[in-house]
Amino acid sequence: MICINCGCHVKSLYVKYSKNHIRLTDCPNCQQVVDKYVEFDMVLLFINLLLLKPGAYRHLVFNSLEMNLRDYPDHFDNYNIYDFRVFIKDWALWFKKYNRMNRIWLLLITFEVYLTWVTEESKYNNYYKDYKFNSRYKIVVWDILQISSPLHQYIYFAFYVIGDLTLLNKLTQQYLLKWAKWGTEYKYSNDIISYTMLLSHGAKIFPILMLIWPYDSLISTSIIKWIANFYLIESLKIVTNKPYSQIILLFTCVFLIRCVVVKSVLTLILSKGNIIEIQSYIRGEFELLRYRYLSKRDIFL
Repeated sequence: MICINCGCHVKSLYVKYSKNHIRLTDCPNCQQVVDKYVEFDMVLLFINLLLLKPGAYRHLVFNSLEMNLRDYPDHFDNYNIYDFRVFIKDWALWFKKYNRMNRIWLLLITFEVYLTWVTEESKYNNYYKDYKFNSRYKIVVWDILQISSPLHQYIYFAFYVIGDLTLLNKLTQQYLLKWAKWGTEYKYSNDIISYTMLLSHGAKIFPILMLIWPYDSLISTSIIKWIANFYLIESLKIVTNKPYSQIILLFTCVFLIRCVVVKSVLTLILSKGNIIEIQSYIRGEFELLRYRYLSKRDIFL
């Protein structure tokens, strides 16, 4: 646990005197209250997250997260398939340990699939129809949208979103923890990065929770994505204290890798390994990118 003001490590956030009385700990380094958000209710904490208050983020990803995880073992033998009872017990314990994060990830993924589906459908209906009719090449998302079964469309977009978020998570963790050597002093550094990214992506569901945003338009979904990207960069800056230049460079590189890898996997699935169709998809995606640039349409959407 840390002081949310100066980042100094502390042993406890408060001293409990009786069932309903606690005294917040003062930081030995900066002499301020270590974590004032201990006494905040969820509504105030939610508002502070919206406002990108550094203390609110540090409270959740450092202190609150550690208090939730410290009662569980650090490692699970999830791959012990030879003892089925141990295998099931470890997985059940893992789900219990990460119950809060898993539920938020599930909500986020479900909503992200919907956003992606609406966005891509709007793009191809409003922006790319002329290009598609004049193109002799295949386009990945267009072919997904031509699938007659909505369930199959949803599965494809779910795969797209899960793959995209997984790459974003793993590549960011790999860079910060392995290459930038951040978090060596934190016990749950891997979970801290994951939780930070989860909270920043939660910006996408804030408007629908307040019931004030029309989500079915291309402009609104694009604005939401740009806001979420801003939240992601700012939250990583708050938590890691890395310079903006380094975080933006990381974000740009990860974005390019995600685009290439996820689209490539979808291409393999749709083409069923047919080399000619794979080549057609690659040419189609390249020509579409060129069309977007030359026509100055949908560049930032």
